[in-house]
Amino acid sequence: MWNRKDDKAFYEDLCDKYFEQISLYCRKLVKGQEQFSDFVEECTQNTFLEAWKQLSKLKEHPNVGEWLYKTARNFINSSYRSMYVKKRHEVSIDDNIANAWTELDNELEELVNHALDLDKLCVEILDKLNPSEYNLYIDYYKRNISVSDLSKKHDISATAMTTRIYRLKKKIKIIIRNYFEKNET
Repeated sequence: MWNRKDDKAFYEDLCDKYFEQISLYCRKLVKGQEQFSDFVEECTQNTFLEAWKQLSKLKEHPNVGEWLYKTARNFINSSYRSMYVKKRHEVSIDDNIANAWTELDNELEELVNHALDLDKLCVEILDKLNPSEYNLYIDYYKRNISVSDLSKKHDISATAMTTRIYRLKKKIKIIIRNYFEKNET
């Protein structure tokens, strides 16, 4: 029988026991490859989100730690593959074309800046957050404080912090979508 309270306790124990280890493992897998350094935290979070999704199977798994490590490795490998595919499809551009694109890009950016006051837009979006959401936004997105450090700062589990970040991101997306739907011309 599915028991949410037991599942949550199992998951919390799992996160407490393995979160730092998986994060260090991911960091080790991308060591010396700067283009993948930002995948470490994402990989760690995705590993534990996948664990939550597979919790019923994971509770019966003979070696949960091994499953977490393999899942983390799979996320890193997936990142490698997507980077490889992206690189394979990159095209070398003639200098004249590149310069023309740069000029066009600058012109478009200038048009967008005149049409949209990005600072005003950011203020409008962030004003819709409550103080705790705003502080989390600043800590996580502006100060780049890790999930584990934020969970210690707020005295909550890494799982709870990951959930808060996910909900914040979702709320910001909704606010942005609503803003542009409201301001379409």
